[in-house]
Order: sequence, then C-alpha cells, then structure tokens
Amino acid sequence: MDRKSIRPTTDELKHFIPLQALSEQQQVLLAGVAEIRTALPKEVLIELGSDDNNTYFLLQGTLVLDSADNHRREIKADDASAKSPIAQLRPRKYRVMAHSAVRYLVIDNAYLEDIAQNHGSASGVEGYEVSGDFQNESSAFEDQLSTLLLADLKQDRLKLPSLPEVAIRIGRALEDGVSDAHDIAEIIQIDPVITAKLIKAANSAIYGRRNPVETCSGAVVRLGGDVTHKLVLSFALRELFQTDSALLNNRMKTLWKHSTRVAAICYVLAKQDSRFKAEHAMLVGLLHDIGVVAILNYAQNFPDEAMHEEPLDRAVHNLRAEIGSMILNKWGFPSDFVITALEAEEWMRNKGTAPDYCDLVIIAQLHSYIGDNKGRHLPSIDEVPAHRRLELGELTPRMSLKILEQAKDQIAHAQSLLNI
Repeated sequence: MDRKSIRPTTDELKHFIPLQALSEQQQVLLAGVAEIRTALPKEVLIELGSDDNNTYFLLQGTLVLDSADNHRREIKADDASAKSPIAQLRPRKYRVMAHSAVRYLVIDNAYLEDIAQNHGSASGVEGYEVSGDFQNESSAFEDQLSTLLLADLKQDRLKLPSLPEVAIRIGRALEDGVSDAHDIAEIIQIDPVITAKLIKAANSAIYGRRNPVETCSGAVVRLGGDVTHKLVLSFALRELFQTDSALLNNRMKTLWKHSTRVAAICYVLAKQDSRFKAEHAMLVGLLHDIGVVAILNYAQNFPDEAMHEEPLDRAVHNLRAEIGSMILNKWGFPSDFVITALEAEEWMRNKGTAPDYCDLVIIAQLHSYIGDNKGRHLPSIDEVPAHRRLELGELTPRMSLKILEQAKDQIAHAQSLLNI
C-alpha cells in the first residue's frame, strides 16, 4: 500500500454526505490532515472486528465487504452508499478488501473532534458525531439523516422527486384550454403503460358502462378531461414509490399501500359530499405522505448496516410534513395539497369555517388505522374536529363510520383502481 501523504481537496471532501455539513473553514482544516491512500486488488483495508479510530471513504474503484456470517456485498465509488463512511460501526462489522485498484480517504476521528471543538460547534460537526456518541449506532444514524437532510433542504441541495413528464404535459394542455379528447389522448399515448391503465380504469367498476371502450381517446371521452388528468397523475406517481435499497423496499411498499388506502377512502367520502371532487380528493390522499418518499430515498445514501428502524421512524415523523409541502410547492400543486401535506397528522386541527380536503385525509387516515397497532394512541374518529366539520354522521360502537362500513366494496374498487 502506498503510504505517501496525499491530501484531498475540499471538493473531494464535499462529495461525502457527512462532510458536506462542515463549514468552509472546517473543510479546509480537514483537507490539511486527511489522507488519501491506494490499495491493489485483494488488499485488505479494514479487518473484521478492528477498533481503530479512523473513518474511511471510497474515492475510486470497488470494494468487497464480508461480514462474520459470510454475507458479502460490493460498493462501487459511484454508488449512493459510497457517499457515506465505509463500515463505520466499531468494532468493524465487515472485513473490507479491494476488489479493484482503489483510492480511499482516511480521516483520524481525533482530528474531527478537534475541528468540532475548536473551530465549530462544541457538540460535533453538524450532525456528524465523532465523540463517544458516534459509536451509538441508532443515534448516529438519526442525527446524520435528520441534520444532513435538513441542511440539504435549506441550502437547496436536496434532490426532490420530479413529476412524471406525461402528467406535466396533460396539465399544461388543460390549462391552455385543450379539451379535445383526441389531442389529450395523443399526449397520454407517449406512455404506453399509462395508456393501458387509463383504458382499464375507464372500463372498471367505478367508471365502466355496458359498452367497453377500447381506445385512449374513448377513455378520455368517458372520463372527461379533469378526471383523466387526476387518474394519469395517480398512475404516474406510482413509479416514485420505489427504491433501489432492499432494506427500504418493504417500507416503500407499505407506504404505497397506506397511501392508496387513504386515497380510496378519501374518494368514497368525497362522493358523499357535493362540496368535494372525488378524484381530486383521491389524489390529495395519495400525495399526503409524498415527503416520506423523499426521506426514504435520501436514506439510501447511508450504508445498510447503519440503518435502524426506530431512528428512521423518528426522522420520518419529524421531517415528512416540511419536505412533503416543499415537493408539492415545487410541482405547482394547489394549496389544498400543500396544506394537507403539512397538517394531515394534526389530529385536532380545526381551521377555517368550512371543511377542506385535509379534513378528509385526517378521517381517512384514522379509518385506515382501525385494527392496526399504529392507531392505538390516536384519537377516535368521533373525537376529532374533522368529523364534526364534515358532518359524517353516525358512528357505531368500536367501529368506524357507518358510511365507510357500508362502502367497503367502493373503497376496494377505488384502491384497486390505483393498483391497476
């Protein structure tokens, strides 16, 4: 191994998530003491069980990580997980070996402690704890995830999800007054998957009639421009609820299931009240937790072994509203979407004189949690102001609203619509 002292540039330091939170002065100081090393294929960088006081980052090449239970994984320099420290938990949970020729960064944690204490915050380097708490796996992960995500958010560095192109184009066409079904269908047909889903939706139990439609323009005629737009948005958003992380995949699936359940209940509730549009309500319900999608995608930047359920839950709880509202603002959605993202878990919310879509989502969420452990510490439906504001009517003992109990089939149809 080449042991010559090669120092990193500050630009190289900024590539790594924990070091992005450092001030410019701190980055200059760290660049003067950090060291770049190289290793040849099959050379060991970190031994399993070692307890050295260094932090390692991969700059170039590919590493192989082997755990004590013979679990093996690779990390390439351009992987999202390579933006976080390599095998940072101590004692080391992996034996780290070069798979190809590699360049990597080594930082003595004593330098980080000195920089934090004498050239910045006394409690640590803005979310990158290097003191004794750094070895507390759960708190270290939560601190880094929350602090760095908020820092990126406030400094406009956070990569927010993009609204799918087909949905954007249909929205623009409708804003420009385009109502011809053939013209709208031509836009939709740039995406064959969404085209097939729209035709299937038009023939579903919710919208279908005796004569099935077989073309996209026929589906648009049956549904109308506004309903078509809302459904295309709903279908297109499905692709955002995905992750490349095997550990986070189940969470994302659970989130999609919850979001579609809430959306379906919103649809059914809105059908009972002429003050609301059913498809609009469904879309508001589908997007109320869009901030969680961004948080889970951001968590992919951390190594698998650093992720822990409880701190991730806390980060989601603390950040979902702010991030969700920012995403919907960026997408140009109306204020009722933004307000719902911000306030949908304020159970005792009672704002304004008239009910709004956020009230629908609050009721829908509480209904979705019935029989679930998550609902044990939440108020019952008849206790929240949204119930009174919506004038939803009778409640049965130990059950949800009668209107929803009697609409189980409608809810199931609406939920299946979103999963076409």
